[in-house]
Amino acid sequence: MRQKIDFGIDLGTTNSAIAVMKDTEAVIIKSDDTQMDTTTSCVYFNKKQTAFVGLSGKQGIERDLNKSYVKRKKSQPNGYQEFKRNMGTDYLYVSNHMDKSLTAEDLSAEVLKKLKSYVRDENIVAAVITVPAMFEQSQLDATQRAAELAGFSYCELLQEPIAASIAYGIKATSQSGYWLVFDFGGGTFDAALMHTEEGIMKVVDSAGNNHLGGKDLDTAIVDQLLIPEIQNQYDLEDTISDSAMKVLLQATLKTYAEDAKIKLSSSDQWSELIEDLGEDDSGADIDEFDITITLDQYEKVVTPIFQQAIDITKYLVKRNNLELSDLSSLILVGGPTFQQTLRRMLVEQVTDKIDTSIDPMTAVARGATLFASTKDIPRELQKRDTKKAQLILKYPETTVETAEHLGIKIDRDASESTLPETFNLEVLRTDGAWSSGSLVIDNDVEIIELQLNTGKTNHFELKLSSSDGTIIPCQPSTITIIQGLKIANATLPYNIGIEVYDTLVAKQGVWPLAGLEKNKTLPAKGKGTYKTMQDVRPGVEEDIITIPIYEINFDKEGSRAIFNKRFGEIIVSGKDLPGFLPSGSDVEITLNIDSSRRAKFEAYFPSLDETYEKQVASEIKTDISTSQLKREINEARTVAQKLSYSGNKDADKRVQELDDAERLLDERSDDRDTKEKVKTSLTKTLIELDEYQEQGAWPKAELDLEDAIEDLREINNEKGNAQFSGLLTEFEAQARQIISKQDAQSAAKLTEEVRSAAFSLHRQDPAFWVGMLEYMDYGFDDIQWTDRDAAFRGIQHAKRLLQTSPSLDQLQDAVVTIMGLMKPESRAEMNNVDTSLLRK
Repeated sequence: MRQKIDFGIDLGTTNSAIAVMKDTEAVIIKSDDTQMDTTTSCVYFNKKQTAFVGLSGKQGIERDLNKSYVKRKKSQPNGYQEFKRNMGTDYLYVSNHMDKSLTAEDLSAEVLKKLKSYVRDENIVAAVITVPAMFEQSQLDATQRAAELAGFSYCELLQEPIAASIAYGIKATSQSGYWLVFDFGGGTFDAALMHTEEGIMKVVDSAGNNHLGGKDLDTAIVDQLLIPEIQNQYDLEDTISDSAMKVLLQATLKTYAEDAKIKLSSSDQWSELIEDLGEDDSGADIDEFDITITLDQYEKVVTPIFQQAIDITKYLVKRNNLELSDLSSLILVGGPTFQQTLRRMLVEQVTDKIDTSIDPMTAVARGATLFASTKDIPRELQKRDTKKAQLILKYPETTVETAEHLGIKIDRDASESTLPETFNLEVLRTDGAWSSGSLVIDNDVEIIELQLNTGKTNHFELKLSSSDGTIIPCQPSTITIIQGLKIANATLPYNIGIEVYDTLVAKQGVWPLAGLEKNKTLPAKGKGTYKTMQDVRPGVEEDIITIPIYEINFDKEGSRAIFNKRFGEIIVSGKDLPGFLPSGSDVEITLNIDSSRRAKFEAYFPSLDETYEKQVASEIKTDISTSQLKREINEARTVAQKLSYSGNKDADKRVQELDDAERLLDERSDDRDTKEKVKTSLTKTLIELDEYQEQGAWPKAELDLEDAIEDLREINNEKGNAQFSGLLTEFEAQARQIISKQDAQSAAKLTEEVRSAAFSLHRQDPAFWVGMLEYMDYGFDDIQWTDRDAAFRGIQHAKRLLQTSPSLDQLQDAVVTIMGLMKPESRAEMNNVDTSLLRK
């Protein structure tokens, strides 16, 4: 029975594959129906609710789509593809033939079941399943759930570029230096910068886009080439204006787009006779539509898509202070990397050192399998024959050394058979070129030095016998060690942090946890110490501490939560604590991330000597409306255009990005994946615009100045006098001069003066200070004070002072003194901060 996982699965957007470790090789298990290395990631259900996965599923989808479009009648589909992009979302797939709606993980589970079925001689209980490097936590958790639904008792996740690196690394153990995995798949793109030194692999950095892949090529071909050409010859105006019919037409033409994409990967043109599209809007038959797409036409629409991946790659190298010439190799992974267009662009813009020594379609599955051969199946899942002598073995599964030690212990407690006091043991390398010879094991423990073949996967057999030569069956009886390569551990693709309130800068935002920085090797542990901002009473469920956890999109402390990816949220209530926890209490946060990026949360409360532990459950991503997305795009475009008018050179590019996002939304607004893609692109643009504005650039300085003057104008109209009116006129004149010169430094200085004047005007109104006093008096018991008695005396003094018609200065001094006795968490509450959060 297996003790190592040994099975690796590439669960892809368009194609999937499974491989197994046999002797010293990772062997692809071919599909049972087509005997292909890969299985199409398509699922189709018939009326008997039988699932057809792979080529038969794809054929069912195409048959239904064509039938629906010809009849011009949209019905609920019974087949699905490219659902990987909706992993971790609340999107539901509805079917005429099923009793329930299906999630992306339900459909992924069907693909995994199909792959499992190719293995007929054993029941697979564990596997390593690959995921894109930039997958978010919700997508990782959805993949784990899909594995459970498919019947896997244990699943480890491995980043796809690392899997490909392992497959490549076996063939390039003598190579040292930097190399890059360019993984352009059916639905996602990952770039991983790797470094190898004497066979020791390390992930230096990674980048990518979860909504960039071969599907986008298909979309571009359909929307920009096929549909326009059909419209040139047939009347489809009503069809295109009907969103339901347009979606049907797009889906029907996808098959032709895929065929064109594959053909144009190596040819100069693609020609096809498109048959049986029914009638056009005027009743004319579209039964024999001949279409040709040249390589030039094709490249015009797909080049921008490939360019996105290349730009990510170039930026990845640049941010690690390397030149493209420093790359010793560029490893291609994924079906679209066969494209002649992409390969030419890579040679022109990245490097000509392109390595195609491994099959881009199966590299990930092979690498996952090699990784799986180094990982133990959890002991409780191993079906061990306890009548055999049970062994506990300790050895490195991968090494760069030519000799390694194998530690052996006889586990008598786990062995049901009667065992002798001493044993003879021989370890043989299966190539027959090395043997340990017969060794005597005393006291049930032995350490043996193994000799390894360099640059190969070494397989060893363990033969146990009694002193009289009687063979004693044992488990495990074989081990595998990969020589010449130390496999890279997975790394964090994002900084991980929590949303807190920083009292020093009076700002609520996301701060990273020390130890969970981007590219940190997994497993990893992050820590931070914070304080509570409100009381938590024992047993009271309504008293809560909220700890929102985020994957941070960019390297900036205190960024707004909306700009980051939600990882999960922990809520600790009074029911979870044994005693009273006053506001201002210390909380020591620890977040442990394992190699599959599962997270375990711990909060230690020193004042209670209590630790709260919980596994972090990711949150399902909810849908966002098309209208909301369009509003956000328009708001961002307004900011970008202002920046552009003011001379920001990059702003024009941001405007173009927003225009492209809106165009894509118009073309496929009913597609959930498209909306997620647009949302991701929009967030990226908003982050960049926010950074421009915070860099002290002129546009922001101008907006700040204009806003400050407008605020002062409004306050002056309500509470001002002749003196402030004159000051406002002077400020306005200065602002006009500064704006004409676009002097950001002077603008910032004037803005400060204007705001100071506005605050002074507020402060000159006794009602302002009376309002502050009333807030502290009425809310006295709810406010946290550094000295409660002093605060009480101060309020009473101020109330008596009010009866004597005090001067403005006297009233101001009295109230400011009291405010100084408020604890930071109460000042945060006064500023409308969410006080269930922790504070720095």
